[in-house]
Amino acid sequence: MKKSQTKALNIVEQYGQASLSPEQKIFNALLKKIETERQLLAAWQEMIPLQHQLYITQYQPLMRSYHRLVAQLVHLLDDAWSARGLSRHDQEKISHIICSVSAAIIGDNDGADLKRIYRMHGGSDFDPKAEQQDAEESRHETDADDSAHDPRSGEHAGKRKKSAKATAKEARQQEELHNASQSVREVYRKLASALHPDREQDPAERARKTVLMQRVNIAYDKKDLLGLLELQLEIEQIDQSRINSLSEQHLRHYSKVLTEQSAELRDEITGLEAEFRMRFNFGPQEAMSPALAMRHLKSSIKGMQQNINALKSDLQAFEDVKNIKAWLKSYHI
Repeated sequence: MKKSQTKALNIVEQYGQASLSPEQKIFNALLKKIETERQLLAAWQEMIPLQHQLYITQYQPLMRSYHRLVAQLVHLLDDAWSARGLSRHDQEKISHIICSVSAAIIGDNDGADLKRIYRMHGGSDFDPKAEQQDAEESRHETDADDSAHDPRSGEHAGKRKKSAKATAKEARQQEELHNASQSVREVYRKLASALHPDREQDPAERARKTVLMQRVNIAYDKKDLLGLLELQLEIEQIDQSRINSLSEQHLRHYSKVLTEQSAELRDEITGLEAEFRMRFNFGPQEAMSPALAMRHLKSSIKGMQQNINALKSDLQAFEDVKNIKAWLKSYHI
C-alpha cells in the first residue's frame, strides 16, 4: 500500500498562534481517522485471500478427514449397540452419542446409511440445510409482514407533509452537499489542469503525468478528497503554508466530504467483517480483527489435528466392546 502523506496534510500550529480553531481541529481529526480506517481496510483486504487459501488447503481437508472418522465412529457404535453385556442404559447412551455426532455431519456426509442409523437411534428425519433455509424464509416473511403493517413505511410516510422547519433544514443540507461537492471538483480541476498529459511535449513527462492523471481520476470517481489533496501535495501544488491557511469555509466543506469518506470506509470495513463473521460462524459479540481472524484459523487447524489424532486413538480402542463399556461409565446424557 502506498505510504500516506496524511501527516504532512495536518494543519500545524503557527508561531504566535494561540491554538488551532475548532474547524482546524475537526479537519485534523478526520485525517487521522481516515488514515486509521485506510490501514484497517488494507489489513482486511490483505488477510482475507491469505486466510481463504489457508482455509481451503489446510482446514477443509482436516475437517473432511474428521467427519469421515466421525462416520466410522457412528458405524462402530451402531454395531456395538446390540453387543452382549450392554445394559439398556448403555444403549441409551450410545443412541444419544450417535444422534449427537451424526447431526453435525449429516449435511456434509449424505450417505443414506448414516441417515438410516441416525433415524434408527431416535433422530428426527431432517435435512439441516433445508431447515436452515426454511428458517431464513420464515424470518424474511415475518420482516415483510411487519413492514407491510408499519404505518411509517410505504406510501403512508410519503404522504406526510413536511414542516417549514424540516424543509429549511433539508435545503441547508442540500446546499452543504453541493458546496462540498464543488470543493472536491475544485481540487480535481486544479490537478487536471496541472497534469493533463496531452499538454506535455516531453514523452517521459507525458508518461509520468498519464499515470498521475489516472490516479486523480480514480480518486475523483470515488470522491476521495484526501487522495486528491495528497496528490496535490505530492506534485507540490500545495505545501504546508497553503494547508495552514485554508479558510474556515474551505475547511467546513472539506470536513463534510471527509466525514462521508470516513463513513464509506467504515461501511466497507463493516461489510468485510460481517461477511467474514457469517462465513466462519463468529458471533457478533466476539472480538474481531484481521490478526485475530488469522490467529483463530491457525488455532482451529491445530485443534482439528488434535481432534483427529484423539478420534483415531478412540476408534482403535473401541474395536473392543469392553473399552466402550468402560468409556460409557463416565458419559452422562
